[in-house]
Amino acid sequence: MPAANDEQHQVWKSLKPSSAYAVRELRSAFESEDSTPDDLIDAYLFAKRQLAQSMQALLLSQLPAECPEFAELRTRIEAEMKNRYADRIPERFLKVPYGSSVHELLFMLLLQALGKPVDSDRLRIVTGDKTHSERRARELRELGFNVTTSVEDGTQFYTLADLEIDYTKVPELIAKVIHKSQALGQAEKDKLTAKLFE
Repeated sequence: MPAANDEQHQVWKSLKPSSAYAVRELRSAFESEDSTPDDLIDAYLFAKRQLAQSMQALLLSQLPAECPEFAELRTRIEAEMKNRYADRIPERFLKVPYGSSVHELLFMLLLQALGKPVDSDRLRIVTGDKTHSERRARELRELGFNVTTSVEDGTQFYTLADLEIDYTKVPELIAKVIHKSQALGQAEKDKLTAKLFE
């Protein structure tokens, strides 16, 4: 399959030899009669780090550098925030959270498999095997995206069912932005939040 992101494809190509070496070292440690438990664990950890980096680059090479669908959906959510609350809530709080590059990459991965379940382990590759990728995927659902979860044989899957937005999530999103504000005291936060549910 041709690369969608040439920069990440070059990173993958540069990392591939060291990953292959790490796998050979791990295999050698397993096959050696002289390997101690520490030898095996060290070989495993070395291979795990190398593979996490190279598989991340390989996966990212199959995704475009940007996702216009992600930007468009976020724009629609912000427009809804302003339409509903511009007369009650200061504009600085009418901002859509969860717009990091990790959120965008996870969305792209789910979008690529639209309507089909994606293994949580595959999602974790996007972040170099860090577990917080699943939390970021759940935050996409908090945005109002139709992301469902399922479990099969003990493995969690995430599915982007469609590109519809659940706008009932909007008040909760704004409440989160208000809650994180450093400039407001708790009483002010509570007063503003109450306006969301009037």
